[in-house]
Amino acid sequence: MLPSCMVGPDYEPPEIKVPDAWTEAIDKDNKSKVTGSQKWWKKYKDPILDELIQRSREANPNIRIARARISESWYQRSVLSAAWYPKAEINARDAHGLGTFDSAGVKWDIDSSRDQYANFDVGWELDIFGRVSRQVESATAEYEAKIEGYRDALVFINSEVALHYIAYRTLEKRIAVAEEGRDNYQQIKEMIDGRFAEGLSTQMEQHEANADLLASEAEIPKLKQEKKVISNRLAALVAMRPAEMPHVLKSGYDIPSPPKRINAGYPSEILRSRPDIRRAERKIASESARIGVATANLYPQFSLSGAISYEYFTQGATIETITRTLGLGPNVRWRIFNACADRNRIREQESKLEQAITTYEGTVINAVTQVENSMTRIHHSQKRLEYLQKASKEYHGAANLLYEAYQTGQVDLRRLLNSQQDYIRTKDESYATEGRHVAHTVRLFKALGGGELPHPKSTALAN
Repeated sequence: MLPSCMVGPDYEPPEIKVPDAWTEAIDKDNKSKVTGSQKWWKKYKDPILDELIQRSREANPNIRIARARISESWYQRSVLSAAWYPKAEINARDAHGLGTFDSAGVKWDIDSSRDQYANFDVGWELDIFGRVSRQVESATAEYEAKIEGYRDALVFINSEVALHYIAYRTLEKRIAVAEEGRDNYQQIKEMIDGRFAEGLSTQMEQHEANADLLASEAEIPKLKQEKKVISNRLAALVAMRPAEMPHVLKSGYDIPSPPKRINAGYPSEILRSRPDIRRAERKIASESARIGVATANLYPQFSLSGAISYEYFTQGATIETITRTLGLGPNVRWRIFNACADRNRIREQESKLEQAITTYEGTVINAVTQVENSMTRIHHSQKRLEYLQKASKEYHGAANLLYEAYQTGQVDLRRLLNSQQDYIRTKDESYATEGRHVAHTVRLFKALGGGELPHPKSTALAN
């Protein structure tokens, strides 16, 4: 009978419209839904990436904090749910007099008086209007929100590790291209120096060749600096010292190959695949239950209480007081006038609920946008990469032919140097675009919720 008296609104999940299909399809022939694989990074088939992500899941401080917040929230819920049950408390004392004192000083008289007291109180609040139940309902939703916060932290950290690792491997390739360019310009400079000695080249050509050589060498320290910064960021993500990273990262690895197929599912699945959306929904449930808590304050609070007490007091040889009582009865507490404070607290909580619903809607819109953007970037970066790779090959062939043509006097030095610049620039951009393309696939996994798709009613931690 008591739950039927609960005041305040019963929670109903919010309804929000999402598109029926994605604007940019990754694979139009594949209609399967998101499978829910928790280890999406395995699709890149890179053992170093696997090791780094595993380290981050175990040692990253943000993930460890998120796990601790789950425990904190659970114990907060346990504290509130204890109000469903009776409570008991014992108070006792046994005081002995030591004498008296006045302006003349202290007059010691051991055991001149004695005061004994013992009290056993029991109480039980009858949750007739659901104040306690609504508090526990809100705390349960907060606990579930903390679980989704932990999952969201996993998604974020996993993707950050993958993005930084891809950036690291991309910089390795770009450094190799810069060193190839330096070697090519060094070869041209040596050829110019030889021709100058024979009187076939001018001093101006020497300066031009040397300037391009120095400019190409200047690119290498800049790229190595970026590589070191990325390595240090990876160290922070996996909770390691920067000095340990070269041993972990090793060398000789290519930029990870992106998966050939990514199942993006349907937009409606975003509502249950992304932890941040599920967390925002749990926040709504929590704020809704708190309206019930505030509403219950308008109604009387009933409780049962009982007490057994004993009091004994003596002064010298005379018993002044001796009391033995046993009591049991109902209590009622009702704030009949509070200057509308309780009603204003209800309106305040309704405003918080409105904010939570708006936050949820914004989270959903942001999620759909992120998926759309990632899919669009994947599609167009793949096209750009194909063109750049073809252009790099063409520039390479042209640079080799112009090198020979310069030696026979068919072209001038500037055209030869420009051909080298075009080749190196295009090859560098092709590797940079390849890295961005792979990174876009990681961002798509992140936008889809990291591939994690637990049962809506599950509160178990992800492994």
